Amino acid sequence: MLRYLLLMTMVLSADAAMAIEKPSYDVVWESEAFEIRRYAPAILAQTAVQGSFKQVGNDAFRKLGGYIFGQNVTEEKIAMTAPVTQTQRENGEYLVSFYMPSEHSLDTLPDPKDQAVKMIEMPETYFAARKYRGGWSEVKYNRHVDTLSEALKALSEWQVIGEPVWARYNPPMMPSFLRTNEVLIPVKPNLP
Repeated sequence: MLRYLLLMTMVLSADAAMAIEKPSYDVVWESEAFEIRRYAPAILAQTAVQGSFKQVGNDAFRKLGGYIFGQNVTEEKIAMTAPVTQTQRENGEYLVSFYMPSEHSLDTLPDPKDQAVKMIEMPETYFAARKYRGGWSEVKYNRHVDTLSEALKALSEWQVIGEPVWARYNPPMMPSFLRTNEVLIPVKPNLP
């Protein structure tokens, strides 16, 4: 566990310490509580894990971190990006993902040595996004999911099309009151 925390601290240090690439998006609608974003296509390194909300991030990070730190067929190191995302599927399994740096394509990324790590192409996607600060508790996350879900019900122009995504931007050693987190819910426009 200590090794994991140290590794996370090194690769996800505060933005002021090092520039970490984040996914590209445009804000297409906003309110005080949340915004709707259109994300550009991206490539994700993704793995599926079983376990508790708290534990799956640790388990998945070992696999995904291994991939970007050279456990791939060319032993190439790949830059870390933010956020690390986590989504619970209906079967209780979690999908945890790292965005790949935008300079890469599926053709330029090396294949993972660990077959549990998959390279996924994410098409242009709309997300409703609610930003919050603080710790990584499941209770806090669920409170923000509920707030965003209720707000979306009142917004007839957008339809929810998938499960909530938890986006974490900071390392575990960052004091919790300084951490930036988001709840992202995939949506699509309701066409007339």
